[in-house]
Amino acid sequence: MEKRQMILLFTIILLNVLLLSKIFTALIYALLVSYLLLPLNDYFGRLFKSRNLASIVTVLIIVVPFAIVVAVTLDVLITETVKILETPDIFLDRVSEFEEYLRGIGIDLSLTSQIDIFIEKIEGSADIETLYDLLKDVSYATLHFLLFIFSTFYFLRDGRALKKAIDSIVPVEMKGVYVKLTKELEKALQGLFYGYVLTAGIMSFVTAIVFYLLGKTFDAPYLANYSILLAFLIFLFGLLPILGAPMIYIPLAAVELFSHPLLGFIILIFGIVALTYFPMFILTPYIAEKRSEIHPLIILFSFIAGPLAFGVPGFVLGPVFLCLLVAVYRVSKK
Repeated sequence: MEKRQMILLFTIILLNVLLLSKIFTALIYALLVSYLLLPLNDYFGRLFKSRNLASIVTVLIIVVPFAIVVAVTLDVLITETVKILETPDIFLDRVSEFEEYLRGIGIDLSLTSQIDIFIEKIEGSADIETLYDLLKDVSYATLHFLLFIFSTFYFLRDGRALKKAIDSIVPVEMKGVYVKLTKELEKALQGLFYGYVLTAGIMSFVTAIVFYLLGKTFDAPYLANYSILLAFLIFLFGLLPILGAPMIYIPLAAVELFSHPLLGFIILIFGIVALTYFPMFILTPYIAEKRSEIHPLIILFSFIAGPLAFGVPGFVLGPVFLCLLVAVYRVSKK
C-alpha cells in the first residue's frame, strides 16, 4: 500500500474514532461481552439452527436478570425512601440503635447527623432544574444501555464476518505480523477472561453460602430462599467489569440499612472486602497469570490505572490496552 493511501486510511479511521468517541464505552463493552459469550452463542446456534435466534437468546440472558434486579431494587428503594421522608424519626431511631451497637464493639460512627443532613438536602432539592438533570442522565443511560444491547446482538451474529472484513484490508506486507499479533492478543484476552469467569464462579459460590447464613441468622427469609439466585446474579454481573458484584450487594445493603442496619452493614462490608477488593487485588490477577502468562502486578496495574486514566471506560480499556501491549512485546521478541 502506498504512503498516501496509508495516510488516507489512518485519517478516515481517526475521524470515525472521533465520531464514535461519545459511545465508545458502550461499543467496547458490547464487543468484549459478545466475545465472552461467543461460545454460548455458538451452542445456541447449533441448537436453534439460526444465528438470529441464537443471538437474541444470548442477549436475553444478560438483559432479563439485569432488568429484574433494576426493577426490584428501584421499587424497594423508592418505597423505603418515601417511608423515611414521611416518618424520618423512626428511621433515625433505628440508626441510633445501630450506632449504640457499634459503640459497644468499639466502633464510633456518627451516622445520625449525616443522615439527617442528607434527608434535608433531598427534601430541599426537589426543583425543576434537579428533575431536568435527573431525567437527562436517565435518558443518556438508557440510550447507552440500548446501544450496548443492540451492538452485542450484532457482534454476536456477525462478529466473525466483521473479523474477516478487517483481515481482508490488512496490507499483504503486514499479514505475517498481523496474524501473530492477533494470536498473541487473543491468548492474552482469553487468559484475562478466564480469570474473570473463574473468579466470578468462586465469588458466586461464596455468596450463596454467606447470604444463606445471613438470612437464617437475621431472620431475612429472602436472603436464605434466594441465595442461589443472588449468587447467580453475582456471577453474571461479575463477568462485566464495569458492573460487577456492587450491582447486587449495594442495593441489598441499602435496602437492609432502612430496616435492619446491622445486616445492611454486614452485607456492605462483605461485598466491599470479599466481592470487590479481594478479587480485584488478589484472586483475578493470580488466576489470569496462570492462563495468560502475564505477571499479576501488571494485571493489577491495568485494573487500577485504567479507571484512573479514563474514568468508567478504563475498567475495560485498561485490561485491553494491557493485553495489546503484551501482544506487541511478544511479537517483537519473537
